[in-house]
Amino acid sequence: MEYNVLWIDDEHETLSGTKGRAKRNGINLIPFKSLDGIDELERNYFFYDGILLDAKFLESDNDIAGSEDTDNVHRAKERILQLPKKFEIFVLTGQAEAYDDRQFTKAFLKVYKKADDGDIEQLFKDIKDAADKQEDTQIRHQYKPVFDGIKSNPNLQKHSNSLIGLLKNIDTHQDYTSVRKTLESLFKALSEVCIIPPKFVGEQGWINGTSKFISCTHPRYEFHDKDFIHSTISETLSYVLNLVQDASHIEGELKYKIDDYSRVNKSGYLYKSVVFSLLEILVYFCKLIKENPNPDQNQKRWSKLINPNEDWRTGHIAKFSQNGWATFICDDKADEIGIHPNEVNKHNLTKDKEIEIRVEFNHQTQKFWVKEIIV
Repeated sequence: MEYNVLWIDDEHETLSGTKGRAKRNGINLIPFKSLDGIDELERNYFFYDGILLDAKFLESDNDIAGSEDTDNVHRAKERILQLPKKFEIFVLTGQAEAYDDRQFTKAFLKVYKKADDGDIEQLFKDIKDAADKQEDTQIRHQYKPVFDGIKSNPNLQKHSNSLIGLLKNIDTHQDYTSVRKTLESLFKALSEVCIIPPKFVGEQGWINGTSKFISCTHPRYEFHDKDFIHSTISETLSYVLNLVQDASHIEGELKYKIDDYSRVNKSGYLYKSVVFSLLEILVYFCKLIKENPNPDQNQKRWSKLINPNEDWRTGHIAKFSQNGWATFICDDKADEIGIHPNEVNKHNLTKDKEIEIRVEFNHQTQKFWVKEIIV
């Protein structure tokens, strides 16, 4: 197991031996020279399992050598105590006036000597023992493949805290929106290496379009390697998206009425199945991205079907008339196009639903007719 420990020591660049020993003990020291490290801790406290400070260090990285002060370690402690996550603070120092000072050791209970090999070994053991008591650390270690997978991708790494929250509160709180946002970031990561088309990201209806693309069922694309993404994962992804979109109310249609179901059926197993499916999806796709980082090679696995004689429009259902006709409004134009009641019923169209239609211009009626609908 690996432990991420924020380390503030203005001389850390000369202490490669300490970093190496820590690494051999499963501790990843993330070093800083000054109180600037506490700024980082306040932004990303959820990422860290422990804190290691020198007794004297700089106030800012821009300060000159020789301006180190013990006041800074006390200021660091005050800020650490204000964090939502509680840390045990460890001090590793070569300052005799620190570890021999009763006032200092009263303020900092865990003080170790840099020059004492036994102290350093004990320090590493104590850091891990303290971290193992933290629920966040326990979750990251229990679900190690997930957190190892996302840490190399900025789009996904930013969701570490929300993933920990999902797992920490899985028995008491259902957060489908966080699941959806994590999947949106996953799709962005996939688009950056062209496993899915980059143009999908951010378009209206792109979540549904991405699901169809991953399952090789998108009618506007030809797939040259249909086994590239395992069918089990594409089906799992489709299942999760159907539920989280309904629960998040993001596409105008409540086909499954997840909120109603969850209010009546309180076992929580459905929600847990979504969360654990998300973890499987993340592990799978993080591995796929790592093994297939070349956008040019990935793009060879698919191509867009182009027919210059076809006119496709993306947009949404704006309203319904009393006779059952639906009004479709295009995204890129203000065009309004009517959809016959038979097509409304066939595709289960609802207000605000985002769809794609193929139209042909009828010269006799001087209107566009809908020839095909993709939901």
